Amino acid sequence: MNTPDNNELLGVLKTLSVLYVEDEDSVREELARFLRRRFALVETAANGREGLDKFTQGHYDIVVTDVRMPAMDGLEMARHIKALANDVPVIVVTAYNEADYFMRAIEIGVDCYVKKPIDPQELIAAIFKSTRVHFQKQALEKEHERVLELMQQTVAALARAIEKRDPYTDGHQKRVSQLAVAIAEEMGMTKAMINGIRLAAMVHDIGKIHVPAEILSRPGRLTPSEFALIQQHPQSGFEIVGDIDFPWPIGQIILQHHERLDGAGYPNGLKGEDILVEASVIGVADVVDAMATDRPYRAALGIEAALEEIRDKRGKLFDPLIVDACVRVIEKAGRDFWKG
Repeated sequence: MNTPDNNELLGVLKTLSVLYVEDEDSVREELARFLRRRFALVETAANGREGLDKFTQGHYDIVVTDVRMPAMDGLEMARHIKALANDVPVIVVTAYNEADYFMRAIEIGVDCYVKKPIDPQELIAAIFKSTRVHFQKQALEKEHERVLELMQQTVAALARAIEKRDPYTDGHQKRVSQLAVAIAEEMGMTKAMINGIRLAAMVHDIGKIHVPAEILSRPGRLTPSEFALIQQHPQSGFEIVGDIDFPWPIGQIILQHHERLDGAGYPNGLKGEDILVEASVIGVADVVDAMATDRPYRAALGIEAALEEIRDKRGKLFDPLIVDACVRVIEKAGRDFWKG
């Protein structure tokens, strides 16, 4: 993870833009002159409303604001700015020391406080500190994205290994992942949960690598013993990935993706809230894709039959909220989700 050292950061500051909001003309003009000698662009506003208008019309790397001002105070402006761009450092300058102002500032996410009368060097130090924290956050986010990308590449490689052994699985896991992610997004799940669902769905059938290829590709019905072997694939999948330190419960999601709401699923007969919601989402997406596409022993039944199946089993085998979200996703795509 690379963050700029102090000398590099001082150089970076010279390339940044500042929005300075202050209602006292003399204070605003004097400090603006000081800031303009150190930053690429410094623009000013006389109150919170004017400052917010300027921020929404342009881009500023740093916001410095007084608190008590007409039209809109600095903290209310900061609240709006943080809602628009949470990563922009906001530094508050004020002559007041009331506890309620500090509490509001903390709740809003203000990055730093500087007391009036303003010491210009103290303000620069506050900007330096806030900007350094900002760059550190950016570096951490980039590192997280890099690790996530590596995980996705690893998972994709595992998925390809499975698909080479099973013609049916070719494309199935990718389609299930796409539909499961769309369902999760429709349900308003967090980004972290959606990422976990995406990766788990891409390898939800990884346990089939322990099933003989001739069973996986047989064009007829399986014998009871062969089907029992197939039913072991969630447990096998869990054992394959269970020790990998993912930031999501990938192993448990794979283990549970054939569990059902009423306990009729496998391998452990879990019921209701004992089943991870991520696994339930993948379970619904898995059923829809399995019915809507060709299987080794039968032709595709079609998307309408798949939707009818999950509607019919809504509240019994499948979580009603997940079924409803899945139906909405398919209907929005015009019943042709994977070609949309």
